Amino acid sequence: MAAPNYPASLAPSQSDPYVFDTAHFDNLLNQNSKRLFVADDQLQIKVVEVGYRDWIFTNLTDLQVYLDSTQFRGTRIVLVPQRFSWDCLTISENGIRLLLDKLQAFPAFIDVICAFGKLSTETSDSLGGCYSWKQGNVSELCYLLKTVEQHGRAESAEPWSIRQLGIYHQHNPDLGSDTFIVLNPTTSFQKRLKDAQVKMGAAPVWRDIHMLALSHATWQWRWYLTYWESKLSQLTSKAHVSRIQGRPKTDVMPVVTIEYSDFQDVQVIHDRMNIAKYIFSSNVRICEKYQGHLYGSPNVDLLLDELKLQGSRVDNLLERTRSGSGLMQDIISFRGLDALRNSSENSNEMARLAEIDSKNMVKLTTKSQKDAGTLKKITLLTMIYLPASFVAVRLF
Repeated sequence: MAAPNYPASLAPSQSDPYVFDTAHFDNLLNQNSKRLFVADDQLQIKVVEVGYRDWIFTNLTDLQVYLDSTQFRGTRIVLVPQRFSWDCLTISENGIRLLLDKLQAFPAFIDVICAFGKLSTETSDSLGGCYSWKQGNVSELCYLLKTVEQHGRAESAEPWSIRQLGIYHQHNPDLGSDTFIVLNPTTSFQKRLKDAQVKMGAAPVWRDIHMLALSHATWQWRWYLTYWESKLSQLTSKAHVSRIQGRPKTDVMPVVTIEYSDFQDVQVIHDRMNIAKYIFSSNVRICEKYQGHLYGSPNVDLLLDELKLQGSRVDNLLERTRSGSGLMQDIISFRGLDALRNSSENSNEMARLAEIDSKNMVKLTTKSQKDAGTLKKITLLTMIYLPASFVAVRLF
């Protein structure tokens, strides 16, 4: 099967060349292919025709046949998971080009796609995007939301991980269709979607999918911040009661002291809060942008209020980390100066003792010299009188 030529295949009426640089987006897919996608024979995606049936595709041929032969009316969701966190999406490069070509999707969605894939680390936490486009009666929008979840890995020091969710939506009122592509739909997201359908007793409409995505990216942040707030409180409390000077010899009780590793821990929290601050601002912008698309739903206002409340907690935690790290630096610096002062006092005492030893050595040397003079005199007298004594003995 020949590889689709997306996004170059888009007509100017569908992708204004004055707005979209299709060559740039084509290069993005080529350059990041190995990082983003699996091989063609490893493709595995799920298509949910809401209220009708589900499809699972494991090869390009079946996917192409489905896309060529189906003109679905209603809400359709294409789920493209990752094999595991920070790994490839379970769709090939040819598969994503085929899917976007059949939908005639606007190229900006490729920027959202590039936020996924392996070899991505926490340095990519600043990635994000929120784009919309309208051509005729067809409107498109895409965005990247980020949330947190407990990963459950016992070997990890941190129980929380940042998760991201990519959403693409094409609304075509002429065909009566709404098509979604959901990148990295987590297990919790899919469970909430299924449970919501059961409780409501009706198939979700396109507004419900957006509300679910926004809600999924909102409510866990409260507990994530509570975790780091607890860690910061422990460290700052330790700094508040820390002994600054050295422990007296008579002090037998344990003494709490601040170590440089504690300062490093505070800096880790500061870094996490800076990342959270950017994510909150991005999520808030997405909510505000699509508030109009959701017709000013009060539910969006509820999510915005929650995000802004937790955003204010992030600002407070950032200020507390700056205050705590400053206090710890002062304590560590004071302890260093105190140690230097003690070292100087010890050096002065050692110099004083060395001076006393030197004076004692001078006295000993002087005394030794006097003793040597006395011995010299005795030796001379002996040399003079001892032979005379022998002569006298012989004469008598």
